[in-house]
Amino acid sequence: MHLNLESFFRKLTRILLFANIFFLQSYLIRFKIFSYPTNLQEILIALTTLSFFTHSIFSNTFFKRIKKFYEHKILTVFSLLTAISILTVDPINSLDFFRHLKFLVFAIAFVYLFLETFETSDEKISTIKIGGFGAISFGIFSVIYNLSGYNISHDLRLLGPLDAAVYLAYYMTPFFIFFSIQYIQDFTKNKKTNLISAILLLILILATRSAGAMIGSFLVISIYILKNNEIKILRSKATKTIIAVIGITMLVGILYTKIIPAFQTNYSSLNERQEIWKTSLYLAKEPTNLLFGLGQGQFQEYYLQSADKVLGHKPLDYYVLQPHNIFFLFIFQYGALGLLFISICIYRAIKKTLLSENSTDKSSRIIFTFILLYFLLHGMIDTPFFKNDMLILFILFIELGLQKKKLTR
Repeated sequence: MHLNLESFFRKLTRILLFANIFFLQSYLIRFKIFSYPTNLQEILIALTTLSFFTHSIFSNTFFKRIKKFYEHKILTVFSLLTAISILTVDPINSLDFFRHLKFLVFAIAFVYLFLETFETSDEKISTIKIGGFGAISFGIFSVIYNLSGYNISHDLRLLGPLDAAVYLAYYMTPFFIFFSIQYIQDFTKNKKTNLISAILLLILILATRSAGAMIGSFLVISIYILKNNEIKILRSKATKTIIAVIGITMLVGILYTKIIPAFQTNYSSLNERQEIWKTSLYLAKEPTNLLFGLGQGQFQEYYLQSADKVLGHKPLDYYVLQPHNIFFLFIFQYGALGLLFISICIYRAIKKTLLSENSTDKSSRIIFTFILLYFLLHGMIDTPFFKNDMLILFILFIELGLQKKKLTR
């Protein structure tokens, strides 16, 4: 009976984790339990946590699992940075503070369960692939939802892909990179599946018209190709020509849709970012803000209070959730320690993808590091990381990409 229950909860935990990553957008399905506002994603993660620790009790590994949390350095760092922020900075918007704190707790819980449940490289790859299929499914649903005349959701996620849904592009692009590199590496029966999945995600990303996602993914995949040019398919003139044509087309498209409108009008995404960065620089010049940050999820409130004074006119948008730059983001979220942390992550990711002699390694860690590199590149102009779904993926790929221990097959 004891063994049967242990086996049941082990399988249940894995099934729930598969459901969690496939239905990563389930936080859009919101409701209340009595007076507590929650969503389906939180319920799924809570059930997975309960199943995981129930299994650990039956397998006599409960305390071992608790202690192993500190072996995951990225999870530990995020936890410590958050604790320091809570102790040193008083939030000016308590609602945003508690919301972002809740996002972080559930994201850390999910990543911990993922890492402790899927211990081998093959298991991690298979689970990320399920997440990719979930991204394709949600992207197609978003198109249907949009074309049917509906375009409202709690965080405007379903405004796209036909309405420049940056969040949607950010969510789908890591999986596009994953399937693309898998296609290049894989010469098995999965090759066709990887190619089809990559093409579907590429079409959906193009429909979002997110310049950051397009440039970021193109650069990351190009870097991978340059570092792995011993692969036969990548050495052909046809492949190089296709890459060059895609690159030129993207640059021309971005020039006409993003850069030229910024000079011809006063209302473009680039104009808005200039206002956000100018206000962010003003906030960062305050020594206290630079040292300790603004607090968990407080940037929007500070921007709302400061933009008029800094810019000398009304900003294009008062309600700005994040500073659209990864350095500003971690300064405002965690202060100088946060800036140091993300700088180290960027250095290690660049070293692994560009400078390491093992960059041609075909292990899953290389794929995860290239996905992390995308987050860091796109993060220079957009940073919706501290959201329900993106925070999960961001922390997960930092942990997977930068971990030092070798994954077993």
